[in-house]
Formats: sequence, structure tokens, C-alpha cells
Amino acid sequence: MKKIIFILTCIIFWAGPSFSSEEVEYKKFKFDESSCDVGVHYKSAQKGLLIGVSAIATGKGAEFRKWQVSDIKINIDGRRFRPDKESNFYVTEKSLFRVPGAIVFAAIGAFGEYGGSNLNNNLSKIGVGLGMGLIALTAKGEITGERCLFNIPPDELEKMVEGRDSIDILIENEDLHLRESIKIAIIKPSGELGDKYNFSGMTQDGLSGLMNTLKDRIVVLEKEQADYKYGQDPEFDVIQKKIESCETERGMAYKAWFERKAK
Repeated sequence: MKKIIFILTCIIFWAGPSFSSEEVEYKKFKFDESSCDVGVHYKSAQKGLLIGVSAIATGKGAEFRKWQVSDIKINIDGRRFRPDKESNFYVTEKSLFRVPGAIVFAAIGAFGEYGGSNLNNNLSKIGVGLGMGLIALTAKGEITGERCLFNIPPDELEKMVEGRDSIDILIENEDLHLRESIKIAIIKPSGELGDKYNFSGMTQDGLSGLMNTLKDRIVVLEKEQADYKYGQDPEFDVIQKKIESCETERGMAYKAWFERKAK
């Protein structure tokens, strides 16, 4: 089957209607035998809250492609919700490690305005793009990710409590019979993405410089983090939040850079 590839400029849902508030988060979870990159996009609307989630699980060494995201659900007030829409996506190892935040955000953006009834038909209209950050609908031998969409109606949204309710992700390696559970605290969006990541006053060279600076900062933070152990040292989590914040900003800066280049 011919690959259907689309670039970051396809993230048309980020331009949502004026009444909506949005927030985006990049998360990375590191375990002994695996890791998981996660993107979360919140978008408030008149019909409730839309939550887009994308996740890519990878292992170490020969097990790199044998870890998969097997389940994504949302837990609100003790009740678990399945996605309203879900599908796989595929990336290359090179793209994932180059700009992981941009990759997981682009995977969510593939759902467009969340209104299309036929995901494949929507993707077929996008065409082919060149450059970093490519993701594909079908690609044999690539890293497989999972993306999904939750539509939380107003009555359930009223029950949502920040810090209690969560996005629950399960990753596993069936060959090794290993599993890891991930919980991400749900937040309620309070601002516009365009205000938080406004790069309109920056040149292309300025955006490239910002991305390089953020990457250098991430490298320094990861070296500091290596002195601590996940699940044992609180310093690990503090540094991880800083890394994720830098990676979120870098992914958004890359989106702005790529959109300008594509015009």
C-alpha cells in the first residue's frame, strides 16, 4: 500500500474556534526496559472537552520495536472511558529521536478538527510532504504508535478533578511478558496555545537558534538526571518536568519553523 505521509502543517485543529482554550503537553516515561513518549492536546469547546493522546513505546537494544502501546483510557471519578476514535501511526527511529515532541503532537493533529467520520479519507487528501517530523498512516517496519481521541461531555467534565483524574496508558512487550502502567494527571486548559507559544516575532534563524538552545538545555538536564534513579529519587521527577517543558516548547517551535518553510 502506498504510504500516505503528512507533515506538521497538517495540524489544522490547533487553529480552533475563538471560544476554545487549548493546552499541549509532552511527556516521557523511562523504565528499566522501555520508555514511552506521549503527547496530550486539550481543547475546550461548547460540547465539552476534547482530549487527544498519542503515545509511542520503545524498548532497549534488540527489543526496541517489540514494545507496543496496548491501551489508552481516561479515568474520571473512578469511571474509565474508552476513546471515541483511535488508530495506529508510524514513525522512523530517526524522526522520533530528532524532535519527539513534534512527532507526538503531529500524530494527534492527524485527526484534524475531530469531526471527520472517515479518518482514512481525511488523510488521503493531505498528500506527501518532505522533511523532518514525518509520520505515516501505513509503513511496514517502522515504529508503531497509538493515537486516540476522547470527547468528554459537559456533565462528565463537571466531575473532573485535577490531580485525581488521569489518562491511563498501558505499554507491553508480549514476547517478554512485561508491562508498564502510566498515569498522566488530567488538566483543564486555561489559555490559548497561540499566546503561550507565540513565535510570530522570530525569524527562521531565530527559531532554529531557539530549537538548538532548547536541545542543548535538554542534554544538560539529562546528564544531571543520570545521577538519580526513576521511582526512587524526587530529584529525577523535578528534572524530568524541566525536560518535558523544554521538549514541548521545542516541538511547538519546530511546528512554526516547518510551517513557514512549507509555504
